[in-house]
Amino acid sequence: MAYPLVFMHDASITTDQWLRFVRRRCRGSSPETGLIAIRDRRGVIHALFSYRIDNDLRVRKRLSIGDLIVAHLPGSRIDDAVSNVIAEVSAQYGCQIVTIEQPFATRHARHAGCPTAEALRHHRRVN
Repeated sequence: MAYPLVFMHDASITTDQWLRFVRRRCRGSSPETGLIAIRDRRGVIHALFSYRIDNDLRVRKRLSIGDLIVAHLPGSRIDDAVSNVIAEVSAQYGCQIVTIEQPFATRHARHAGCPTAEALRHHRRVN
């Protein structure tokens, strides 16, 4: 159900690649890694991200967010929903730190920040 959002984000990702990715993230029985999709009341997925629980250098529990894909719609409150879900997951696992991973890009790649990650950083500074 999330593949249309993934395809809109990056049309080069095939259905087979997506299914392999999902299987790898969801195969283990550990609740400390997984995928989260955020849906509206109609069941349409507007955001998706992977997560894992680990420790930082100070041995504090950390929630690491990766593969963040968000459909930005006019008038949408999706950034707040993503931020709230991340806060809930962080609290559920007792994480003291939350990181949102930015994909590595070579210096030849076009540099563009993730709009949702930027919005979440701004949201935290304001609140």
